[in-house]
Amino acid sequence: MDKEFKKYEIGFVVRDEKGGDDINKLLASYKCEIAESGNLERIKLAYPIKKEIIGYFSYFHFLAEPLVIEKIKNKLNLNPNILRFIVITPPAEKQPVSAIKTEIRRKTFVSKDIEYKVEARKPSAPPIALTNEALEKKLEEILK
Repeated sequence: MDKEFKKYEIGFVVRDEKGGDDINKLLASYKCEIAESGNLERIKLAYPIKKEIIGYFSYFHFLAEPLVIEKIKNKLNLNPNILRFIVITPPAEKQPVSAIKTEIRRKTFVSKDIEYKVEARKPSAPPIALTNEALEKKLEEILK
């Protein structure tokens, strides 16, 4: 049975430079594949966290099984070197509008034995600009 991996992102603030290594080792212990990592940057915190006013911020993009995410979060909560973290699924990458329009142009959807056809509308011709005289004539016709 193949294990299904999903993309995740973890952003974190740690006490010192070693905190980034702690997170890296933890992800490796759960067989997560790190796709991208940010540089560890020293930042001044807006407010004290666990009596610290300076922290180090970074992030990892990684692939993991959805079942291990809660275990990873629990381990991170227990690590005193980690001040804050958040694990999210990154938003889907947006396709250009032209690609979406081409994809939707002619599709058929079936839902509960009902078939729906979706066809993209052709753009209508731009409206014809009327002169003031033509507008007044049209108004007189309507008002009669």
